[in-house]
Amino acid sequence: MEAQPNAERGGALDVLKALIIGPEGSPYENGCFEFDIWLPPDYPNTPPKVNLMTTGRGTVRFNPNLYNCGKVCLSLLGTWQGPGWDPVRSTLLQVLISIQSLIMVSDPFFNEPGFQNMLGTVQGTSASGAYNSSVREATLRHAMGMCICTCRLRTFCRLHRSLLSLIGRRLIGLFICFIYRFFNSSFIN
Repeated sequence: MEAQPNAERGGALDVLKALIIGPEGSPYENGCFEFDIWLPPDYPNTPPKVNLMTTGRGTVRFNPNLYNCGKVCLSLLGTWQGPGWDPVRSTLLQVLISIQSLIMVSDPFFNEPGFQNMLGTVQGTSASGAYNSSVREATLRHAMGMCICTCRLRTFCRLHRSLLSLIGRRLIGLFICFIYRFFNSSFIN
């Protein structure tokens, strides 16, 4: 996470960037998802504002709870129904862990309201598999490849110096494979 001091508020750290690595066993696996976070002046009495920046320039909706405009639907943030922000107990870390563990799941298709009733059915399994394939491709294109293949590389490296130690050689292999495909085909438009 990287913080930007707010000069108008005496150097308060109210603008943050976070990178969430997609969890293993999910279609987001090893993807690097960038989030902008703004802490309102009355934080922690109100929840932070969180915006997904990894959207393929507004073209990809990675999850029913992650919109292509960057909106993050999570009850903790007050953007979805359910238990909301508790100024005494809720934390920014809780928000980030919730995004990774409740949104970036192995079968995100079923995060869509009304689709849970398809869980365990042939139709649900088929639809979830197709959705996962689409998310996996978008993760390769926009949450792995674009981090390297655009001018955002400097920001990416500065924010995540310890990334290679966290993920190790597996990620390096994926990046090398992706870059090879990128330069030897029309994988990215």
